[in-house]
Amino acid sequence: MTPTPRTAGAAPVSPSITAHPAELPSVGKPAPTPSRLVVPPVGLDLPIAAMGVAGDGQMALPPDPRTIGWYRYGAGPGDRAGSVVLGGHLDSREYGVGPLVRLRKLKRGDVVEVRTNGGPVVRYRVAEIRDIPKKKLAVDNLFDRAGPRRLQVVTCGGPYDAEGGGYRDNLVVTADALP
Repeated sequence: MTPTPRTAGAAPVSPSITAHPAELPSVGKPAPTPSRLVVPPVGLDLPIAAMGVAGDGQMALPPDPRTIGWYRYGAGPGDRAGSVVLGGHLDSREYGVGPLVRLRKLKRGDVVEVRTNGGPVVRYRVAEIRDIPKKKLAVDNLFDRAGPRRLQVVTCGGPYDAEGGGYRDNLVVTADALP
């Protein structure tokens, strides 16, 4: 055993003291994470991937439009407050047009489900479907962690701007949690 270095005035460390790993207190069962987005009125059933922040500061999105991302640093479907944010690509050069194109067919009052790993199915009622210019998207409202329990599903929308390199708008579906 190598002796522990001492600083002036410090008591020597006794080799007879044995360290034991601390037992951490139980914090309960982990919160359920979203696993599938199911939207029966438009025939959507997509896997959900936990995502973070991309290099450009935007929410990271799965590359394949057949998967939707959940912003894992925000609210989860089991939380008592805040917006669960799901986002995905409408289409891509590699994969073609994805199923999120069907979101435009949703109607106010339709029910959307978020299925979770190890937890309940959380249901939401669609309150609003709208195109918002990307430059005017109120991200503080979209990613709200303290407001009412709701679901925000975001994809591209509006006309495609080839010169600008993408769609002009975001299609945002806002749905309120059902009891």
